[in-house]
Amino acid sequence: MRHPLVRRLAAHCGAVGLITGLLTVAAPAASAADTTTDLGVISESHTADLAVGGGRVFVPIDDRIIVADTGGNPTGDVVTGLPGIQELAMNADNTRLYAALAGSHEVAEIDTASLAVTRRIDLSAHPCPFTLALLGERLWVGHGCDDGHGGVVGLDLSAATPAPVAVGGEHLRAPVLAAAGDTLVVGRTGMHHADMLVYDIGGDTPEPRGTIDGEKSRLNYLRDLALTSDGTTLFAAADSPGHFARYDTGTLAATGTYGDGWDGYPSAVALGSDGAYVAAGRQWGSTDLTLYDAATGTAMFSADQPDAELLPDGVAFSGTDVFVLLRSPANRLLLWRVTGVALPASSLTVTAPARVFSGSPVTVEGRLTRADGKALGLKPLAVTRRPIDGTKESITGVTTQKNGTFTFQDTPPGVGEVTYLVFWDGDDRYRRSSASVTVTVRHVSTLTMSGPQSGVVGTAMELTGVLTAGGEPPSPGATLTVQRSVSVDNVSGGSVKLPPVSVNADGTYTFTDTPTTAGRYDYLAMWSGDATAGPAKAFYRIVVE
Repeated sequence: MRHPLVRRLAAHCGAVGLITGLLTVAAPAASAADTTTDLGVISESHTADLAVGGGRVFVPIDDRIIVADTGGNPTGDVVTGLPGIQELAMNADNTRLYAALAGSHEVAEIDTASLAVTRRIDLSAHPCPFTLALLGERLWVGHGCDDGHGGVVGLDLSAATPAPVAVGGEHLRAPVLAAAGDTLVVGRTGMHHADMLVYDIGGDTPEPRGTIDGEKSRLNYLRDLALTSDGTTLFAAADSPGHFARYDTGTLAATGTYGDGWDGYPSAVALGSDGAYVAAGRQWGSTDLTLYDAATGTAMFSADQPDAELLPDGVAFSGTDVFVLLRSPANRLLLWRVTGVALPASSLTVTAPARVFSGSPVTVEGRLTRADGKALGLKPLAVTRRPIDGTKESITGVTTQKNGTFTFQDTPPGVGEVTYLVFWDGDDRYRRSSASVTVTVRHVSTLTMSGPQSGVVGTAMELTGVLTAGGEPPSPGATLTVQRSVSVDNVSGGSVKLPPVSVNADGTYTFTDTPTTAGRYDYLAMWSGDATAGPAKAFYRIVVE
């Protein structure tokens, strides 16, 4: 079993290292308008499903279906009497919902208006139905208990009593399914080298088109499948190789990947209604949900719930929103609504000085535009100041101008790194975006140096001074660099670096120097500063005879 510590460490590492200067974020965090709703149930199941349609969200849990609205709020409606419920499938006009009942070896048909079970289709000869794929009036059912006798059957839902017709041979476990256009894909589960069997279902009887070889594709432990509406392009989520893969169902060739590089185990994949975006869910990584451009594979958006884990097959589109099913560390099921992810992108940039001194104002500037660079006009922005201790404080009244630019000033308290988080919540036409910039605030440092006005060749001279940072002694361990230059008859003899000078705990320092020739001795003491204080320097001159 994968340990949640892996995810926590990954999330921590991913949160480190905010960039100073200019930063544009193409994959913003979740919006304040997003919601996470506790569904009021506890489940230790490692599988999940969602069905969205007709303005409602249906979540199967144990022996019932919980119903929520498209705001993510439970309506109070519950469909009961569904033993061992697994996957759901909604028909095209959202009037009928089908549920695989592993406990009673049936498929239940549910009227979505009344939420009544209108019929139960017996699958006792093909026990433990788990997965579903619905295409028109044909329902494909993946079944299999733990006895190694799984498989796929097809049901003609237009018949009063649909008779199951087997498709292909046996499977060790219930396979995952996807059906669209004239294509049915059957993916083997629970094993290394997960083959995906592709069938042509354009005729009366499914005809094998070929197999996407799991060993060749390095697909291990297949979790979820999705097909474009014409059935020509397949998307697969599997534990490895770590990215989401795309295939041509005609040639059976791999045609692309999404999310190269490890960022958790791919476990859920869904397509928007127009197929333009791929919503991809991961487990045990630093990012739960990523939205990709289906054509280019570019990451358009990402969001995370660090205190909960996304469940396999637990992602579904609802217009421009995405619903995600999560499980908390206490095994409570959560419904996460991520809003506006399928809208056209916006872009937000923000800049600020890399360093400022304590007490000085910071000027933060930036611009909000569409992805093509055109301004979005007057838009309110949410700005948060977060110092190094992690506390947060809002900065109000920040709004873009007609050309998309914005500027504000702030005087941060204290010293250290201060991060300004700028967020636009989007609207009904463009997706939200965010950016951040980090400024290092340091104390103003002062350095003094004094000594004798004159000296004698061969006699040691003592120089002293005080270093302060923000009016206080510097951090322990401070050292000064001292350079000495000697001029004789106004001709410089060059500069010599003296041994480093340690600063005492009270900020004082002392060093001695013994002149070897007569002349004008110039001493330059320098401190480079530290994380909380800026640099400082001091100059002193002694005439030696």
